[in-house]
Amino acid sequence: MFTEDSLESVVLELLEDELGYSTLNGYDFERDYHSVVLETDLRDALYSLNPSLPEEVIEAALRKLTYIDDASLVGANQQFQKYLIEGVSIEVYGEDVPSRIVKVIDFENPNNNTFKAINQFTVIHKAEKRPDVVVFVNGLPLVVIELKSAVREDATIHDGYLQIKTYQDIIKPLFHYNAFSIISDGINARFGSITADYDRYMQWKQVDRNSPIVDEPHIAQINTLLKGMLHKERLLDIVENFTFFAGGKAKIIAGYHQYFGMNKAIDSVVRAIDGDKRGGVVWHTQGSGKSFSMVFLSAGLIHHLNNPTIVVVTDRNDLDEQIHGTFSSAADFLRQAPVRAESRQDLVDLLENRSVGGIFFTTIQKFTEETGLLSNRHDIIVIADEAHRSQYGIDPDIKIDKKTLEAELVYGYAKYLRDALPNATFIGFTGTPIDSNDKSTIGVFGELIDVYDMTQAKLDGATVDLHYENRLAKVHLDESILDQIDAEVAKIESQGLTPEKIEKLKKDLVTMEAVIGDEDRLNLVVDDILSHYEIRKNMLKGKAMIVAYSRKIAYRMYQLIKEKAPELAPKIGLVMTDSNKDDQEMRDIVGNKKHRQALANQFKDENSDFKIAIVVDMWLTGFDVPCMDTMYIDKIMKEHNLMQAIARVNRVYKNKQAGLIVDYIGLSKYLKEALNTYTSRDRNSIPEIEKAKEILMTEVEILEGMFHGFDFSLYMKATPKERFELIQDGVEHVLKERAKETFLKHVARLQNAYNICATALDFPVRVQVSFFIAVKSFIVKVERDGMPNVEEFKKKIMAMIEQAIIKDGDEVVTISAKKEKSLLSVENLQKIMAMKRKNVAAAILKKLIDDKIKWFEQTNIVRSGFFSEKLKNIVERYNQAEDIEVLITQMIDIAKEIESAINEGIDMQLSPEEQAFYDALAKPELVKAHYQSDVLREMAKELIRLITENRTPDWYKRNDARANMRSLIKRLLKRYKYPPDEIPDATELVIKQAELQMKYNLYSTQPDRSNYQIAADGKVKYEI
Repeated sequence: MFTEDSLESVVLELLEDELGYSTLNGYDFERDYHSVVLETDLRDALYSLNPSLPEEVIEAALRKLTYIDDASLVGANQQFQKYLIEGVSIEVYGEDVPSRIVKVIDFENPNNNTFKAINQFTVIHKAEKRPDVVVFVNGLPLVVIELKSAVREDATIHDGYLQIKTYQDIIKPLFHYNAFSIISDGINARFGSITADYDRYMQWKQVDRNSPIVDEPHIAQINTLLKGMLHKERLLDIVENFTFFAGGKAKIIAGYHQYFGMNKAIDSVVRAIDGDKRGGVVWHTQGSGKSFSMVFLSAGLIHHLNNPTIVVVTDRNDLDEQIHGTFSSAADFLRQAPVRAESRQDLVDLLENRSVGGIFFTTIQKFTEETGLLSNRHDIIVIADEAHRSQYGIDPDIKIDKKTLEAELVYGYAKYLRDALPNATFIGFTGTPIDSNDKSTIGVFGELIDVYDMTQAKLDGATVDLHYENRLAKVHLDESILDQIDAEVAKIESQGLTPEKIEKLKKDLVTMEAVIGDEDRLNLVVDDILSHYEIRKNMLKGKAMIVAYSRKIAYRMYQLIKEKAPELAPKIGLVMTDSNKDDQEMRDIVGNKKHRQALANQFKDENSDFKIAIVVDMWLTGFDVPCMDTMYIDKIMKEHNLMQAIARVNRVYKNKQAGLIVDYIGLSKYLKEALNTYTSRDRNSIPEIEKAKEILMTEVEILEGMFHGFDFSLYMKATPKERFELIQDGVEHVLKERAKETFLKHVARLQNAYNICATALDFPVRVQVSFFIAVKSFIVKVERDGMPNVEEFKKKIMAMIEQAIIKDGDEVVTISAKKEKSLLSVENLQKIMAMKRKNVAAAILKKLIDDKIKWFEQTNIVRSGFFSEKLKNIVERYNQAEDIEVLITQMIDIAKEIESAINEGIDMQLSPEEQAFYDALAKPELVKAHYQSDVLREMAKELIRLITENRTPDWYKRNDARANMRSLIKRLLKRYKYPPDEIPDATELVIKQAELQMKYNLYSTQPDRSNYQIAADGKVKYEI
């Protein structure tokens, strides 16, 4: 069987054989379990790496490294990261140099460091825990690896994540030193920082920059991650150059596309400095962490080029503000605070007063014909965001004055940028592809360096799917309007985007605004948005964005929504720049910059009441709200503008499966045109919602077939009580037909499709879907928790059905607990026997008995084997569809036997642990002919005392400690002349029982007899 131990062996062999680590078994060497650092290795490394420093300085640094203390885990981890990168500063008194820096790791020469991997590394802090594998560099535990069995269905990679989070609490000091953690179930493998939520644990899919990307989940995934991240040189590079704390809160680690892409970009820029100054273009799709990639690139250039001046250029103020915010959060990592140029003169002053270093932010619009020369320096690097837009053009255009008929050459901003910084090196970033005809972009920035497309981002879990829903027909927009819009957009494209042209464009669009803003049309659009939102509002966090055609129309939409749905008034916000031309009421709503920032903070807060943002141009680029999943568009957008806007809803968030684009203006052809410039596999990456609907209807048809002969036609019109009866009858039907696994599989597909296309379904279909998911919810709860609280289930299901809105089935039901009642009490068993739905009763009984047997498996080796075999035989007959009444009776007999076994120990005044030894001692048939029960009882108590007094951590796995414990147990038994000569193997069963209980850490404290009844009944009791 491929167990966790087997996966451990695979990981250790790879680290040793292919990556050159030394490996150790945690049980094979003596150490202080309260310390997480290998102090001998660390001391040796410090002396080796700092040969010129005196002993007292080295020992002082050792003390600092071994006693990192901070109230917060993040604070401690950040302090350690600083020690790693900058060295440990030790004050020296009475010398010319006030302090000495002690190097901790040799980043330049990886082989000068010690790399070691230890499995089953025991740590005692709040309690004793044992991570599967810990990777040490110079005695410091940089990586924790948690592994789960590849062949156990109930052991998932998510369990590995939860285990890591438990470790961060219970053995917190280990994570003071943590660079990142790795989780794997042998099929899937992911890594994450100490601050990463589960959805931010990412895959690492390339071994090196030239190797293929590994997309399929199989054993190669853990191999790729380990070879890719734990290669000695790469591990140190990730720690030194691709890890930082954003604002001292979130620990950011580069993904594989950022790591390899930015290393390529660094190499390209370094080459370009001595070449044609064109560093190239990085195309990383929206939502893939482009701003963080720029931070990593900047840090790399500062490191490789001895602190050059970096100028980050954007084409929008809000984008400039957003990227500047990201860089500001990484100021410690960059070792300097980035500065925004507030005006053209401010930019001139910043560059004139710098001879080295500095990170400056500016918009492209500050570079005009009048800018002139700013600097001749060769060590200026210009990083341009959205490098392919028209204003980056360097080739001249011709402008004709209609009055004088004079022609003049007009250049794009890129020429003036080049004129201002003639010796700078340029590198461009884009979230959308560069058109093959876009020669000016290549002319300014050079060829593509790295591509990370939409499809790969979705495969990696860096973004979620986008789905498209066309609501055009439902608001009756005349096709001729679209033709007018096309003509206007064509004019925009031909005119360019200088400030003068934008003013002219606004005048030209007045007629279009009149058409789009027609009161009757706006009423139709708003009514449709409200009905659509009503269906979707409970699917995630209810966050949505409406993109309006103009400021005037946005304001009118805001007013209409408040009039038509007063309950939404406190949940909507109007987000756009203020204008002196606005009337007072509109100015009060729009507010100033500070007000807009407050709105942004509220909208980003997943738990705030601000649910619907109405925008025109703001928040459509560089604005991330992961829990937003719906965008309503009533504004023509094309090419990169369209792709950037819709990417607002592709961010990863918890159980979010897809972002939905709802089109009221006719974007379908523009969407297809925009996607045609993407990679071939991206072109069909935004399916229309009809495809999801087709999938859903197929699943509905399959599920209807599974319910052949079952009449649920009354479900839609039934009373709440009748509906709940139908749900329970549905559960009984599925279980009776032995179709549970197939049913759950098809409902899972149904639910996935529903989350995407719910708004495109008629109400009767939504109700029908709610029936299937309600049945699934009941089954899952019974299988997982035993008997649900019926009243609570009924209340939540009815609320769900009222609007036919489907919530996640696993969250529909809560279980109420009462400690004074045993799950298998006579009262509960009588209730279960009286249930009219016998297959449901059997499922509940099986779950309750199974839970009790699992409890025995951790406490009593004799009873667990006995009851497990009995239940297995009964379940086999159940699966062969024998008489259900007979099977229930047999299961109730087992339940009574279990209760009797528990009570037997209580009657003898034995704790569960003592009873387990009593059972092990009495197991051989002939034993009771030689010993009275009182003697066996006394021996059981003696064994508990012996083990409690002589236990050491992991004694049952360490050969020396195990041998010592076996010897002590045998000596105790010998005093009682146990075992009889006829049964020489009886001792082995007693030792196995001791090992079992030690494995589950049952001897951390002396037994508390006041808890015997609770222990016998299990940790939680449920009210039926």
